Amino acid sequence: MTISNGEVFILNTQDLSYVFHVDKTGLILHDYFGQRIEIKDFDISAIKQKTSIMKGTSTIYKEEINDQLAMDNALLEFSFPHKGDYRSTPILLKSDKSGYTFDFSYKKYEIKNSPLDNEELPAPHDHDEELVIYLEDNSNEIEIELHYVIFFDSNVIARNMVIINKDKTPVHVLKALSMQLDLINREFELKNFVGGWSNEMNEVNQMLAPGRIVHESRTGFSSHKVNPLFLIKNKDASLDNGDVYIFNLIYSGNHISEVELTPYGLVRIQSGINPFCFDFELKENESFKSPYAVFTFSNKGINGARSNMHKFVNEHVIASRWKEALRPVVINNWEATYFKFNESKVINIAKKAKEYGAELFVLDDGWFSTRNDDSHGLGDYSINKKKLPSGLKGLAKKVNKLGMKFGLWFEPEAVNPQSDLYSVHPEWTIKSTKLNPSLSRHELLLNLSKVEVQDYIIENISKILDDAHIEYVKWDMNRHMSDLPDEENVGEFYHRYILGLYRVIRTLTEKYPHVLFEGCASGGNRFDLGILSYMPQIWSSDNTDAHERLIIQRGYLYGYPLSTISNHVSCSHNHQTLREISIDTRYNVASFGVLGYELNFSELNKFEKQRCKALIEVYKKYRDIFQYGEFFELHSSNGHIMWQVSNKEKTKCIVGEFASLQSMLPKESILATHELDQNKFYTVNNVEVLHNIKEFGGLINMILPIHVNPNGKIVDIASKFVTMPSEKDHYEVSGSALNGSGVILTPEWSATGINESVRILRDFGSRLYLIEEKYE
Repeated sequence: MTISNGEVFILNTQDLSYVFHVDKTGLILHDYFGQRIEIKDFDISAIKQKTSIMKGTSTIYKEEINDQLAMDNALLEFSFPHKGDYRSTPILLKSDKSGYTFDFSYKKYEIKNSPLDNEELPAPHDHDEELVIYLEDNSNEIEIELHYVIFFDSNVIARNMVIINKDKTPVHVLKALSMQLDLINREFELKNFVGGWSNEMNEVNQMLAPGRIVHESRTGFSSHKVNPLFLIKNKDASLDNGDVYIFNLIYSGNHISEVELTPYGLVRIQSGINPFCFDFELKENESFKSPYAVFTFSNKGINGARSNMHKFVNEHVIASRWKEALRPVVINNWEATYFKFNESKVINIAKKAKEYGAELFVLDDGWFSTRNDDSHGLGDYSINKKKLPSGLKGLAKKVNKLGMKFGLWFEPEAVNPQSDLYSVHPEWTIKSTKLNPSLSRHELLLNLSKVEVQDYIIENISKILDDAHIEYVKWDMNRHMSDLPDEENVGEFYHRYILGLYRVIRTLTEKYPHVLFEGCASGGNRFDLGILSYMPQIWSSDNTDAHERLIIQRGYLYGYPLSTISNHVSCSHNHQTLREISIDTRYNVASFGVLGYELNFSELNKFEKQRCKALIEVYKKYRDIFQYGEFFELHSSNGHIMWQVSNKEKTKCIVGEFASLQSMLPKESILATHELDQNKFYTVNNVEVLHNIKEFGGLINMILPIHVNPNGKIVDIASKFVTMPSEKDHYEVSGSALNGSGVILTPEWSATGINESVRILRDFGSRLYLIEEKYE
């Protein structure tokens, strides 16, 4: 909460403090952000930056008031260019009256407790308090509001900026970032997440060096090229120890994060809308509002900081009606059929999936117009009666009759040139009038900055949702922007598109509150807090390969909770990598989050069907933990990835162990948990794995009385009836032991023998361990 004497401002959450003060020049200087501290009588002399003499050829901001303060060497809460700060600044304005030079000084402050405005941009909800700092440039009659929003229990602060032009002369906003944080360098390392289609969220770690590191999206969307999520940490910070800061942005368009280290050891961190091709004109009494940036800190390492951010997203970003709502197990037909389906085929897929535990059938692309491939029909909403003679309404009834919910795929933001919509309204697309547009996936994007386009989408999706009993929508978007329109205010286009998108999805999600909307953009091309403000889960990647997904999901989990990450078990060999991975590992990876399937159960062998049914039952039993448990990454003794997710009471937790390539020198596997009750006892059991005898190839002849062809009919027939059970890891152990040295698991296969106490993981193998409090 905020404590202030009008000069010093102390913002406290449950575990954090954020401190700044107003200098006599009117500048706002940053003093502290970190673990909560006590400050007596507003005395910040011990923690604030000291200045006693100017450095080198520094430009003194206002020598007549403070002859020591040079903006370029100060820890500033807010800065602006052309008054002596030569670092990147969060704002750049231009007007005919003052050119690029403006001078903002402190005016007043206000503490508010009213709900945040979310009319145009998404805003976090149920905050505890809001502090507004008012700045002004009197000579230009421009005001700036710096908003600080406190989320006490989550240990998160949200910031944004509002620029108000009260002058008759128009002003052009060329840059308006949401937050600036100046710190003293403490051997900081930057962690960003980059990638591409089907290869999202790869970690990039860089030690800071003098200069500026920029990560940005220029695609029109938040992009799988670089996610708006990033971390700053001490180089020695680990999973559970050390200082870690996490930053994110509640926005779905072009974004930028900048981290700059000066030769004097000052670090400036900024985040907000990318100024690329950005020029927003403000006439008299008009204002511009930046999206909210959010950030947190923990001295308990990456796990501590991520716990803060996960809690914040679940409680203050996701719409209240979906808070802790258990998500259904989905069966999606895409990889089972692609465009080649009919009503009978999809009903059979749904019927078979129901037998194994799926709860919601989703019909993917291809149900409308002439949509038999990706070059036709997009933008139209007429139902393809050749494929679906009963229509969507009839299909939904048949799916509901099976005891399942029905969901539907849309791609509302794009259009094929070969479509009825384009033939009538080519002017509704994003393109120049003077150049031929560049296509992607045979598509153009619709211009959502136009109200008539927004209304077209709202009207047609509403008709579909009103006609059929649809309880889930997969909202897809499959290309980047290109060919900006040659219109008068083109510098506003990127942002106005996103505002139009938000109007559309806000209208539809409020109109159909019972419908579960899942975001998608060729996978993770728009996985961000802006979309999550309206849609509580996002399809995280088109890559369903379990080994690849492990890395992708691990990246998201630095800042996005399990409940937001939608995962599917697909067939093997995988359609993206051609890799073969066991059904157990495919499930084990997908279970950490919102579980779905994207295959035809009828085409699985008997062994895989048996495993699917058993594993879906495990998921349903522990669904609340898989979707809403507290997530930790665990230290590993053998190079395997180890994940833990626990219920709030710490009476139950699940640990996933994920291997890479099989080694002939397997190390000991230790299961050491995080934050279980030290004084209680727990049972530890691995989820049983069944081994198909075909996995052993010719080795089966080592135990058979006669030689058989491992690829022959005898083994093939036997494998349908005979399986080999896995090892049994069963222990009763104290929480103190689990949290401490941990449990030493049974040894891995090393090619010298096998019995009931040998773990066979193979390449990309895995295990789940169920840990539950033992009651006397």
